[in-house]
Amino acid sequence: MKILYREDLGKIQLIDDIKSQLSNAKVFSVLIILSSALNIFNNQGNILFYASLVLIICAIGYAYYMLTKKSYKEFYSKREIKCFQITKTLNIKKYRLQLKNGKHRDLNLHKLNKTLKEFIKFCKEHNIKVED
Repeated sequence: MKILYREDLGKIQLIDDIKSQLSNAKVFSVLIILSSALNIFNNQGNILFYASLVLIICAIGYAYYMLTKKSYKEFYSKREIKCFQITKTLNIKKYRLQLKNGKHRDLNLHKLNKTLKEFIKFCKEHNIKVED
């Protein structure tokens, strides 16, 4: 992952493999939804019917989250970025850029050749608010 400020465009560029993650998420969500729908029609009335019903609801929820709450763009202007956030889930720190449109962009800082302090310094240089 690389994070650059492109002065010619006036935008921050994030270079990583997130586009492949989006396509994988879409493909697997569609496959799970189709598989669950087929199981619902084939196994009406037994335990697999209820398991497939729960699975299809979870898959639709996950697909909705991936498409409406996450951002996968490569270029962001400073006006689009609300803040840099550090969140902790199950004792695992996750880093992301919170956008003004309500979406967020996940960052893999462990794959970045910078430390967290250097990235926070980068954010402060470009007037991006930092939240813990």
